[in-house]
Amino acid sequence: MPTPSRRARSVLDAFRELIDELLGAPATLRAAGVADTSDPAVLSSLTLVTSRDWALIDRIQTTIRKDVPLLKAPVDPDPTAVSAETVDEFDRARGELVSLLMNLTLKDWERTFIDWNGREISVADDVENHVEFDEDQIDSIVSALQG
Repeated sequence: MPTPSRRARSVLDAFRELIDELLGAPATLRAAGVADTSDPAVLSSLTLVTSRDWALIDRIQTTIRKDVPLLKAPVDPDPTAVSAETVDEFDRARGELVSLLMNLTLKDWERTFIDWNGREISVADDVENHVEFDEDQIDSIVSALQG
């Protein structure tokens, strides 16, 4: 089996960093006490993150199965639709997302789709945007839990 080129290794390292960011969120939230909270604002934010994880999974799966698909805008969840299972659902979604990302090939990361605004976006760019959103939300949740 051929050894990946230096460029490919560098790109794959960048993708691993994105995955590591996503992997760290559940532990960060648990350490901050998310499992013990009933704060509706915290649970609503966590529901939003979970919904976005599931939407990203759907976009990636659609993108790698079709040639340059045109995708619909994701629908944000009802902010009041939280339940006792919110933390567990986040863990499930995050596990599925990380598993999917770890199994993508370099070609999959480079595949593109047309978003709801008519822009062409790669899987890699979509994941990077998701990680940035995720970091902001996780920081806000942790601040609220510690506040």
